[in-house]
Amino acid sequence: MALTRLNEFDAGTPLAETEIEGEFDNIYANSLSLISPLTGNLSIGGFRLTGFGLGTVGDPSIQFTGDTNTGVYSTAADTFDITTGGVRAASFGASALIAAAPEDARTATVDVAAIIRSTTSGVPAASIGTGLQFDAESADENPSTLGRVDFIFTDVTAASEDSVMDILLRTAGAAEGARYRFQSTGAFLYTITGAPTAARTITIPDLGFTMGAQPTRSTQDVATSETTTSTTYTDLATSGPAVTITPGRATDQLILMRAHFGNNNAATASFMSVAVAGVTAVDANSIATILGNNDQAQSGHLMPLAVVDGCTHTAKYRVSGNTGTFVSRRISAFTLS
Repeated sequence: MALTRLNEFDAGTPLAETEIEGEFDNIYANSLSLISPLTGNLSIGGFRLTGFGLGTVGDPSIQFTGDTNTGVYSTAADTFDITTGGVRAASFGASALIAAAPEDARTATVDVAAIIRSTTSGVPAASIGTGLQFDAESADENPSTLGRVDFIFTDVTAASEDSVMDILLRTAGAAEGARYRFQSTGAFLYTITGAPTAARTITIPDLGFTMGAQPTRSTQDVATSETTTSTTYTDLATSGPAVTITPGRATDQLILMRAHFGNNNAATASFMSVAVAGVTAVDANSIATILGNNDQAQSGHLMPLAVVDGCTHTAKYRVSGNTGTFVSRRISAFTLS
């Protein structure tokens, strides 16, 4: 309460020693009442407030009106702690710049110990996000950016939000850039496990691919009987057949060719091969061929061909001379794994 005087003095009233001493003793004994409680803002004029008690998690040194178990305290030397509701929410110290340290009674659930939030006064759109950057010190930079983790919305539409996680790293002294992105289009958990007996390195090929894709097959036919006199590999009037396999990864593919064909001169031969177009291009002359004459039926030829995703295999034809005839042409492509 506010400090009050003990006596009322009127003009001309003699002052007794006991009354004067009593007024001063009252001030000495209740000096804190001069400033507590404050009735206005307090300025300390550039000086320090010192001598705070350490406080406890349930009774912090600095408290708030009506909320005495929320505030600031210290658990040890060189440590600054924050309590909310009587529970330690964070601890700042020499061993850790910040350590979120809440405690509750959970036994088998995850507690969200910290939330990093960044909002906007604008209208949210795809690519809005929040990141966490890590800095250290390099030979020529202090601070020097080590990397960053960004969480980004790719869709902000109500009730259909999608997000990704980007890991940003530095390469050859350049500014940090997105190097790895994690994204899920399903609602289930992927668990990646391993039991290496030594340090292992997984190198990702420089191409787009789908991990764990199943073996695939594609077959195309052209039944029309057609001829050519070309001595270099070419298309017939009806080109192909052609197949494209998109397994989603680099893979070995097996190509099976089959046709009924011959040549109007028994001394010359007809040939069927395959050309590969796309990310990997292979000329028909580089591929093993099947051949025939005198209208012989050939069962085909299996050819291992290391190609990448999205290549098209097209049958090509030639003769060593005269006129070759081709009918019931088929090409099949298989992935090996």
